[in-house]
Amino acid sequence: MIKYKQLIENHHLFYEVENRAINYNRYLSSKDWKFWSKPNIQVSEIKTLFTFVKSWDRFFRGNIEVFQKKYPQILSIIEKLKDERIEETQFTDELKENVRDAFDLVANCGLYNGYESTGASKILHIILPNFFVTWDKKIKAKLVGGGGVGAVFAFRFLPQMQSELNKAIESCMKDKWMKREDAIVYIREQTNEATLPKLIDEYNCMKFTKEHH
Repeated sequence: MIKYKQLIENHHLFYEVENRAINYNRYLSSKDWKFWSKPNIQVSEIKTLFTFVKSWDRFFRGNIEVFQKKYPQILSIIEKLKDERIEETQFTDELKENVRDAFDLVANCGLYNGYESTGASKILHIILPNFFVTWDKKIKAKLVGGGGVGAVFAFRFLPQMQSELNKAIESCMKDKWMKREDAIVYIREQTNEATLPKLIDEYNCMKFTKEHH
């Protein structure tokens, strides 16, 4: 069970030990979101995104042409999910199916027909940073076992991340005598306004990827 203090501690530890951490903030702050709300996404935007993803996942091999061709399909699903927040989402079957489909569409944009599981989670998080949580091979193996298809991400991983975040929020509510909304504000204030999906990812990264216990 994750407690809110662990989210806060691991956030600060992440920025101490991860040299690339600041790149995330720079990329999101400079990203022009208007380009991503249109189906005819520009190649330059995709290149910038793929370069960013590869800086975190050196094995990532994205196919820009395939991604550009598939983006109208991806966007049609993203439009259905754009108002979702991980801590509030109702994981209905329909929503999980949409997540699965979006994940598989993005993951199947690898070069040489490769399936980019880690890259897909990072790309979707960049597009909807308040909803999607990223994973990598170590995080996936520790939390949901083998297999990286969209169904595992949608039906197991994301709901599990929501559950863990809610436990952290509840621990803050209890410790600080706060309402839920105030507890979320407090946690984010202590972590430079990081989104909750980013905080749980940083926690997972420190615990499972970098194995800081």
